[in-house]
Amino acid sequence: MTTDNKLIDIHIDSWDGPIPLGHDLVIHERGGDPDDGYVLYGFDEVGLFDHEFNKPTYSFIGGNEK
Repeated sequence: MTTDNKLIDIHIDSWDGPIPLGHDLVIHERGGDPDDGYVLYGFDEVGLFDHEFNKPTYSFIGGNEK
């Protein structure tokens, strides 16, 4: 992950809110590099790619808004 990006780990089952401005919703391996995961286009894609990870976790990555 580049140092310019801010990572916000979330509990997807209890998250209640929109994707923060300037961030992407990503799924990645817990403890791994979020840049090696997938960017999701919205919450409707949650669960579609869980089978591709041993320990899937969801995060917001970004924070580059000026």
